[in-house]
Amino acid sequence: MGEATHKKTEPLWTVLKTVTWSREYLQGKGVSEPRLSAELLLGSVLGLERLELFLQFDRPLNPAELGDFKALLLRRIQNEPVAYILGRKEFWSLSFAVNPSVLIPRPETELLVEEALALKQSDPSLKNTIELGTGSGAVIISLAKTLLNNTAEPGLMAGTDRSWPALKTAETNARQHQVYQAVSFLQGNWLTPFAPQKKEIQLLISNPPYLTREEIRQLDPGIKKYEPLNALDGGPDGLTAIREILGQARHILQPGGWVLLEIGEEQGPPVLELARRNGFDPAIIRPDYAGKDRVLKGQFNG
Repeated sequence: MGEATHKKTEPLWTVLKTVTWSREYLQGKGVSEPRLSAELLLGSVLGLERLELFLQFDRPLNPAELGDFKALLLRRIQNEPVAYILGRKEFWSLSFAVNPSVLIPRPETELLVEEALALKQSDPSLKNTIELGTGSGAVIISLAKTLLNNTAEPGLMAGTDRSWPALKTAETNARQHQVYQAVSFLQGNWLTPFAPQKKEIQLLISNPPYLTREEIRQLDPGIKKYEPLNALDGGPDGLTAIREILGQARHILQPGGWVLLEIGEEQGPPVLELARRNGFDPAIIRPDYAGKDRVLKGQFNG
């Protein structure tokens, strides 16, 4: 009997083994949220949601899948945000296209949509709505989509941004979510696309830059490297854009109209003072679900 031949076999990379190894690898490279990153990136390669990964932990990966996953890991260890690698981010239970021309939508910004819907429900006459610095369009599109799903009349809805690539991204998202006919996108800095003294807007929404220069310096390296810092930098005290918006808003808001602005977690008192100085009274600060200052809600009494 001849000698038996022993063929070397490659190790079997299952979903579980791949997630476990990549989590440890990313953690060793100092990447934030290593397990979540690994699961989202692997899910995108396999065409699976995170829950489906858990249900298929024994599934083996073929060489092509492993190669594609490795390429994504190499991008992640450079601190590139997962949302940019995948080209999408969930917001308001909707998937939005994102890229480095737009800020990645954050969960706390959903509070703007909540407050806008509550205002429109309490006062159906609040029809004409604009979002300043729309970026990906996540806020205004989520608002329009919800109103249309509830068979409500959305009225005039528009988003402005000075970035043309950002507006093209917002238009792509509006088409994807079938609200392109309901929402217009206009290029310009804050309220410049609108004629002053028209008093035609009843609800103004914005997530303006509100980080201080010191907070910008302390940001995660991935944010500083990849996200548009002009969408985050609020000047020395973080209030530069907020001052400008509140100063302009009084010229286009109808008396009785509302402003909703996302703010920094310690900016409540100075923002309230700015709002009242510009004719917004009553004005309150709505905390987020962590109890931090998050949204200015003010009614224009001019």
